[in-house]
Amino acid sequence: MDKREKNRKVLVVGITVLAIFGFTGIFIPVAEGQGYAVPLVETVHSTPWFLHGNVKGASSSPTTYPGYIPIQIWNAYQYTSNGAYNTSYGKGETIAIVDAYGSPTIASDVNTFDSQFGLPAINLQIVKPFGKVAKNSGWALETSLDVEWAHAMAPAAKIVLIETPSASNTYLINDAINYAYNTTHANVISMSWGEAESQVSSSSLAQYASIFSYVANHGVILVAASGDSGANDGTSSPTVNYPASDPSVVGAGGTTLYISGASSTGGSYGTEYAWNSSGGGVSSYFNIPSYQSAAGISLSGRGVPDVSYDANPNTGVWVYDSTVDQGLKGWIQVGGTSAASPQWAAIFADAQAVDGSSSINGANVHSLLYGIYDSSNYQNDFHDITLGYNGAYYAGTGYDEVTGIGSPIVYNLITNL
Repeated sequence: MDKREKNRKVLVVGITVLAIFGFTGIFIPVAEGQGYAVPLVETVHSTPWFLHGNVKGASSSPTTYPGYIPIQIWNAYQYTSNGAYNTSYGKGETIAIVDAYGSPTIASDVNTFDSQFGLPAINLQIVKPFGKVAKNSGWALETSLDVEWAHAMAPAAKIVLIETPSASNTYLINDAINYAYNTTHANVISMSWGEAESQVSSSSLAQYASIFSYVANHGVILVAASGDSGANDGTSSPTVNYPASDPSVVGAGGTTLYISGASSTGGSYGTEYAWNSSGGGVSSYFNIPSYQSAAGISLSGRGVPDVSYDANPNTGVWVYDSTVDQGLKGWIQVGGTSAASPQWAAIFADAQAVDGSSSINGANVHSLLYGIYDSSNYQNDFHDITLGYNGAYYAGTGYDEVTGIGSPIVYNLITNL
C-alpha cells in the first residue's frame, strides 16, 4: 500500500483538513544525451496521497506575529552579513518547482506577494508540458508557498513552475524530473511532497533512486521535504519520507523558530527547536551514505533529514493565494516542511550564484554540507538544534534524525560552500 503526503501544513483557525490524491508510476533512465525512456512499466497503487492541514490564520494584512514575512526570515537566518536585502541573490540560476495541478492564479498572486513586501519582480515561467491541468485548491496553496518563498530567498533566480495533471509518480517524478533536467536545465529542483518509505516497494525505490542519482550526478541539486507527520510519517511505526530519504536528495526537516524583535523591518534569530511533526529517522532501505559515515555519524541506514528550517505552522510564513481553499483566500499563514524545501533550494541557488555550479552541485552538495559539519566552521554556518522530539527521535548536539545538521546561517554557509 502506497501512502504519500504533501509536506505542507496550513493554519486556518482551528480547522484540520485532509485531502486525497492518487499516486502512480515509475520510470527508467537511459544513457546520457538521450533523455529518459518512456516508462516500460507502470505500477498503479491503490492508496493515495495525504494532504495535511491545520490552520491558524487568514488575514487581510500579513503583519501579525508570529506569521513571518520575508525580511524577518532573511534576517533571522542571516542571509547577508548586514541584514540588507540582496536583490542579486540567485542571479543566473534556475530553480524548478514541481507541483501537481499548480495554481490558476499564481502569476497574479506572486505579484501581490512581491508588492506587499517590496520584492523585485519575479522571473517566473509556468509550464504545463503534459497537458491541461485541473483546478485543485489545496495544491494551489502549495504552489503559492513554493513559488513565493523560493523567490523571496533567491530574488534574482529564474523560477520554472512545472505543473502536472495529477499527483502521480508518472507525472511528478518520471515526467516532471525528466522535463526539469532535460528542458529547463534547472540548477536546483524543489519537491515539497513525499511518501512513507515503508509503503514503497523495494523495486520501485531502486528505480526512483536510479533517476535521482542520474540527475544529481549530472549536476542538479535535488531538495525534498522530510514530512509533516513525525517519525511514523502517517504509518503505525517509524519510517522516513521518500524522496527525502534518497541519498541523492537533500532532505529538509522542520523546526520551530522564534524571531527576536520581529517587526516589519526584520528581527533577529532568537531560539529554535525541533518541530514535533517534522519527519525524520533512519532509512530501512538505503545504507548509510559515505558522506554521513565519513562525518562520524553512526546509523544503521541513511539518516534523514540532512538540514532543517522553520516549519511549524505556529511560526509559519505568510502566503498570498487568491484561489479559494477551505473557504479562504488571500493572506494565509502556512507551515510544514513544504516551506523548508523551496527555501533550501533558494539557498543552494544563492550559493551557486556566488560560487558557480562547478563549486556546488548535485554531485558534491552532500559532501560539502557534511564536510562543514565535520569541521571547525560548523558552529559558524549552522544552528545546531538540540531540543525537541518527533515521536521516536530526539534532537541533540550534532547530527540528529529530526533536524539533521541544523538550520542555516546563510551568509557564512554560502561563504564556506
